[in-house]
Amino acid sequence: MTDRDEPLDDLESQLVDVLDQYVSAVHRNDVPQQNALLAANPGLKDFVEPLGTLDRMTPDVEFAATLLQAFPEMPLDNEAAADGVSESPTEKMAARQFGRFELLEELGRGGMGVVFRARQTDLNRIVAIKMILVNRLASQDHIRRFYQEAQAAGRLSHPNIVGIHEVGDVHGQHFFSMDCIDGVDLKEVLAAGPAHSTLEVRSSLTSASPTSDSETAPDGSSTAGTSSSTRRIRPGERLTFEQTARIIRDVARAAGYLHDHGIVHRDLKPSNILIDEAGQPRVTDFGLARVTQQGERSSNDDRTDSGTVIGTPNYMSPEQAAGRLDEVGPASDIYSLGVILYEALTGQLPNKGANVMETLVRVMESDPEVPRYLNRDIPRELESICLRCLDKDPALRYESADALADDLDRFLKGDPVAAGPRGIYHRLRRWMRREPALASRWSAIVCGAAILEVSYLAGDLTYGTRDMFFQLLAFWAVTAFMFQKLQRSEQLATVSRFIWLASDAIFITKMLVLSAPPAGPLLVVYPLLIAASGLFIQESLVLFMTSVSLISYALFLYMRPIEADPWHYPMIFSAILVVIGVVISHQVNRIRLLSRHFDT
Repeated sequence: MTDRDEPLDDLESQLVDVLDQYVSAVHRNDVPQQNALLAANPGLKDFVEPLGTLDRMTPDVEFAATLLQAFPEMPLDNEAAADGVSESPTEKMAARQFGRFELLEELGRGGMGVVFRARQTDLNRIVAIKMILVNRLASQDHIRRFYQEAQAAGRLSHPNIVGIHEVGDVHGQHFFSMDCIDGVDLKEVLAAGPAHSTLEVRSSLTSASPTSDSETAPDGSSTAGTSSSTRRIRPGERLTFEQTARIIRDVARAAGYLHDHGIVHRDLKPSNILIDEAGQPRVTDFGLARVTQQGERSSNDDRTDSGTVIGTPNYMSPEQAAGRLDEVGPASDIYSLGVILYEALTGQLPNKGANVMETLVRVMESDPEVPRYLNRDIPRELESICLRCLDKDPALRYESADALADDLDRFLKGDPVAAGPRGIYHRLRRWMRREPALASRWSAIVCGAAILEVSYLAGDLTYGTRDMFFQLLAFWAVTAFMFQKLQRSEQLATVSRFIWLASDAIFITKMLVLSAPPAGPLLVVYPLLIAASGLFIQESLVLFMTSVSLISYALFLYMRPIEADPWHYPMIFSAILVVIGVVISHQVNRIRLLSRHFDT
């Protein structure tokens, strides 16, 4: 190497160091540092501009806002409209060239990417282009799985499934093109409120002007009096029960078609169901779908690790919420359809909690409120269909999505549905899962009453003592019922929960005082109360219950001094209550922190 080359090597080394500092500043989003480096090194600008272009073409978490700037602008072909491709006013802006497509406008975005309305120039048709955030955030395995699933969906052909035309990449940006549906998603439709009866629609049509309650068919005949189930679905209008049944029926047919082709959607929800201008539902978004060979289970390579929660919490099946992915199959999609049907009928989600973790717990353990309690107009047949879909046991749901669609067809025709009323055992079990707090208290009260009766018959209790205990248990049962009713009020639920637990401690303390000494093992009820409060996954509630238990125990010792001998026993027991409360509150706090990873 000559002396003349040494200064050049030093200059290159310095430039590499400065460029490395600049790239690090970009990764940190440190704009002041970037500007300082550019000001101190004028030659850096020549290298930064190509990096900026590459950065725009490689999307990150904000790529939906910058993607259009990464592609060259070009004017639209105004002759397209004459060839049968309609243009909305927003499409008349300048388009961006993306391979053989012209990006016209953004239709929506989510955590995994963005969807654009686009024109496919070689076929002169309007399509939707979905671009996935893979370049920086996904592994090669994720990209492979994306292509596998998209290509499998591209082979499907069903009137209620959004068709996929092409999968590929442009400048390293992975995408697929699909049918562009002019309409709204079901989420927007359900925002109008719960479904209602056809009689209400006919009443509103009768009171409307003649021009508004009749339409002209293509053959020129009037369509006045057309059934509401076939009317065009408009945003802002509540669905009728017939429209709701028809939409879920058609989506169930689409789900059945997917299942027959070895595909489980795993993310059926209103925002993934598009309603076209004719009122027909179209299933879309196969980003979480599991593709298997027809009649076979998926291999380990094609499946996310067991224990991972996949899907949208409010619409998950219990097996999805528990991360038991080996059990996720067609029955899981049927459960999701039941959630959508429940939301459409009542205007509420069946298992919505205060946070994601509470929602997952409710999905796994609790049964929702009976739909007719929230909307008395719901036909009993539709309620039975909905509740059968929402059964915790996959084997007790419909045997297939087509069987669900057939039952909805029977409802629409006025025939008896297969999902008739269940037996008393099944209804009791569902009630206990729906209201576990009340069921557990009533069960304890019944057991306590039985023990008291046996003690009375054995001569261990006087009639007066037995009667006093029975009155106390009856009052406790009525109080528990009242507090359970208050739990349904969003404004009073939290406060009533605190008062409810405090009242439990008061009732138990009163019964301990009335019981014959020594209390001994009966004192275990205080740690049980603290442990039970942890089921609400609320740290403040656990700490509150711990304090109430300590105060109640102190009150018990005050009223029964004999139980304080020897003196160190109460100290040990109080320390145990504190330790149990601290440990459970710590675990609850840990669970709540972990649940934030699921928040969207």
